[in-house]
Amino acid sequence: MLVDYRKLDTWVHRLNPKVSMLVVLFVIVASIVWTNVLFLAALTLVLYLVGVSCRFPWKQIAWFLKFALFASILILIIQAFTIDQSLIETEWIRETVLFYVLPNHKGAVMLGGLLYGLAASLKIYMVVFAIAILGYSVPPTEFVRGLGKLPFASKQLTFIFSTAWRFIPIIRGQALNLMNAQKTRGMELEKGKLGEKLKKMMRIVTPLLSNSLEIGSDIALTMEARGFGATKKSKFVRPGKTSPGAIVACVAVLLLIAALIYTSALGIGVM
Repeated sequence: MLVDYRKLDTWVHRLNPKVSMLVVLFVIVASIVWTNVLFLAALTLVLYLVGVSCRFPWKQIAWFLKFALFASILILIIQAFTIDQSLIETEWIRETVLFYVLPNHKGAVMLGGLLYGLAASLKIYMVVFAIAILGYSVPPTEFVRGLGKLPFASKQLTFIFSTAWRFIPIIRGQALNLMNAQKTRGMELEKGKLGEKLKKMMRIVTPLLSNSLEIGSDIALTMEARGFGATKKSKFVRPGKTSPGAIVACVAVLLLIAALIYTSALGIGVM
């Protein structure tokens, strides 16, 4: 996840994890079937307000948002000149030319292309917001428990997923500690040519790889000591229970997803 889970007392954190996951599924489906900029912008704004209400740390994903902004500008430029007219159903949007970049009416910048590129950019932000808030508000154990209950998910797959979920933040934290340690010794990681930067990064990669191998060895010994693989089914300390209210909420979200697909087939939310 883009942001680690934090245990807080907000209404988003108090939601049943199954409901939160279904809401994210609703957002993903909406990003697929909707092309109308107004619909996408409204849902993106709602997700932002949800993040504000649960004290989401936006600064932690600022680097990704900057990258997404660059990708959005690139998408806008490409779609403005190369839009497939069959993707736009509204006639006046499809045929409107904003201006020409070349003389003799060449290099037309289409309104439909700009709006379609803007819609594609909003889809990126929309899905990123939803997934980031999900990881921030739902404990990793709930994801592992849900994966373990799937009929096609083996115990080994569940273990790999849960270990990677826990292992990646540890490696990231160690990398930051090593970088800070090198900076305190006077190393300037951001300066120098590409070859010099690579040499400097080797002083971080080498101990990081060594620490990773040591952690992997400890995990392997722990698995063997606990008899991993002796039983086929995964066991959890706290069995997952779903309240009647959560079941109703899950059904409501599923109905919303069905209504979303049906209305989009009728042209609602489609540009």
